[in-house]
Amino acid sequence: MPPCSPSPRAPESFHKEEGSALLRYGLAVVSVVVAFAVQRVLWPITASTPYLAFFAAVVFSSWRGGWGPGLVSTGLSLLMVQYFFLHPLGEWRLEPENIVALLFFLALSLFATTLNVRLRRANAERADLLERERAARAAAEYERARLHELFMHAPAHLVIFRGPQHVFELSNPLNSVMLGNPPQLLGLPAREVGPKEEAERVARILDHVYATGEPFEGREVSLKLPQPDGTLREYIFDVTYTPTHDTHGQVDGIAGFGFDVTDVVRARSRAERLARELSHNEEHLRLLAGASSFLATSLDDKATLRNVVRLAVPTLADWCVIDSAKEDGTFQRMEVEHATTEPESLAESLRSRSAYVMRIPGLAGPGSPQHGQPLLVEDFTDDLLPHFTDDLERLALLKELRVRSLVVVPLVTGERSLGLLSFITTHRSGRRYTKADLPFLQELANRAALSMENARLYREAREAVRLRDEFLSIASHELKTPLTPLNLKLQALRRELDRHPGPVPREVVERYLDVGSRQLKKLAELVNDLLDVSRIAAGRLSMECVPMDLAELVRDVVAAYEGPAARSGSVLQLECMDSVTMGVWDRPRLEQVVVNLVDNAIKYGQGRPIQIRLETRDGKAALTVRDQGIGISEESLPRLFGRFERAVSDRHYGGLGLGLYITRTLVEAMGGTVRVESRLGQGSVFTVELPLTAAPAGVGAPAP
Repeated sequence: MPPCSPSPRAPESFHKEEGSALLRYGLAVVSVVVAFAVQRVLWPITASTPYLAFFAAVVFSSWRGGWGPGLVSTGLSLLMVQYFFLHPLGEWRLEPENIVALLFFLALSLFATTLNVRLRRANAERADLLERERAARAAAEYERARLHELFMHAPAHLVIFRGPQHVFELSNPLNSVMLGNPPQLLGLPAREVGPKEEAERVARILDHVYATGEPFEGREVSLKLPQPDGTLREYIFDVTYTPTHDTHGQVDGIAGFGFDVTDVVRARSRAERLARELSHNEEHLRLLAGASSFLATSLDDKATLRNVVRLAVPTLADWCVIDSAKEDGTFQRMEVEHATTEPESLAESLRSRSAYVMRIPGLAGPGSPQHGQPLLVEDFTDDLLPHFTDDLERLALLKELRVRSLVVVPLVTGERSLGLLSFITTHRSGRRYTKADLPFLQELANRAALSMENARLYREAREAVRLRDEFLSIASHELKTPLTPLNLKLQALRRELDRHPGPVPREVVERYLDVGSRQLKKLAELVNDLLDVSRIAAGRLSMECVPMDLAELVRDVVAAYEGPAARSGSVLQLECMDSVTMGVWDRPRLEQVVVNLVDNAIKYGQGRPIQIRLETRDGKAALTVRDQGIGISEESLPRLFGRFERAVSDRHYGGLGLGLYITRTLVEAMGGTVRVESRLGQGSVFTVELPLTAAPAGVGAPAP
């Protein structure tokens, strides 16, 4: 839960039940009266068990109303049992032999009431937590989509080549526009893009990088590229070609990073002809020219941040500070670097004052760094301090710094703000920033932001490779699992044929065929799951919805899986409520959903009864599959419906981790929802809700 998130709230239904006291206590009294009537009607039969109906009344009252109604029902039940059903009948005299029975009934009633109260409270809290988890997952999916958009709008030329022919595998829009937007750029070798001489020169560099595995860093590389009007325009780039490696450490491609420094280089040429007051611009240009290669030396987040501040101090600033933006609008102090002339004690104070709210909008208005524009304060005075923070300790710290000049530049990739990069000069050095410094500092911040983004993408790419390798290992094991017993049975059948000179007994052949059919079915299910995931990812999973009866389908699936359930020691208990379950759905796909849930319950049910319930709730068909097996840990619940996700070890339970992912995709494609409630060691409850209306005819690829 994020730091500023509100504390969990009980569901609305829980509060409603707590507020309607008259209804709850009324139901308690009514339940006791009904129990009395039932006991009276059945008295000749149930004379030996006078407490049975009243115990049911106590359970219902405590489940429906909690402690108060449960205690009321218990007290009334004790009175009625003692007066009407215990000898001597119709008298308030209590025989010694009945005291133990009444005390036992009282203990059982209090125990049942306690369990019901705790169960309802736990269910209410679990439902609220599940809703919060779904909201968090939706936010994560949204941020992932934004990340791809930001990468494609990165303020640099990014390209990835694959193979010895240097085939274009990726080119961001900025790079494609520079190349003239050739049709079908992806898939073309580097030698076939652009003017022949320039393409050949770049290809020779790529050949060297691919052959030696050594990165190439080119500063101010000149390229003449054709323009839409047919003329050639000279571009100047800082380029870095870095080899990429496969899982075996072999070079399999090249990643190229290019920064258009044409304007900067030309500005530097003009600056060389200016007077001495402009000479410091040369130092800035050299810093920018080397910034990309320096920042690219590491793809570690923390190392990248350290490289950024080291670039600035002491060349550009006396102090350099990086603050990371948080979702709640505050900032987190990440790195602080200072010149040797500055006090180390102030650095420690700056690092310790980590989380804060920056109040720059009060000083800079809509053009503040939080809105994507840099902030320049050429002459910093104490009068400006309240515009930055209202923290008294931080104000005192800023006074001790003796700030003379300040530049705050946003770290932005596309439309995503990563934080703020602050450059500070003090009265100890006497340096001061001017408007001429802003472009250089802003460009440095852009490159720093790009490097930080690359580090994060690299970390995610490594994690994706790890997950892929893990899946391949599991998939190979799972696909081999049904083949091994099938092969053994075929060999055993061959031995039976050799042992019987005549026809082999029919029951022997049928036994082997039954085992072989089960293994082939398991293998087919694994392959079909993989095909379904491929179709989902490609957006080719279509739905053919027709009118059908869900109750009939559920009965067919339960009947088909009674045998597998019996082999695992479980019993399938089907309860179909008398309700309308007709709808417009894709029958094969919906059958796949029910099969996945039932098979999952059998697999993890530990041989205990499995309850399957079908009913109608608020105009929706609700299917509930409840097992009493191993359950699911709380930390595994948020990722349970993810692709290739598993809540148990693959060494003890088979499977590819695709069944629940496919189930969620199919249910959502038919306009429904699926959720799970579980605790480790206490079984699981999967609930599917489907609208009793027409469903969409197709489905695309969901977000992973």
